[in-house]
Amino acid sequence: MNTYKCLVKLEVTKTIKTTTNVVLQAQDAYKAKLQLEAMYGKGNIVSYPTLVYSK
Repeated sequence: MNTYKCLVKLEVTKTIKTTTNVVLQAQDAYKAKLQLEAMYGKGNIVSYPTLVYSK
């Protein structure tokens, strides 16, 4: 498994929104993106997943 990092948008309250880095493991960047879209919603992915560590 490879480790990827991506910037996602989070809604803290109705008026406060923030972005944060999320680290996850997936086989490739496309599958990492699909995983992030499933967890955080399609419109909340700010950057494409970048490879941090490859095994």
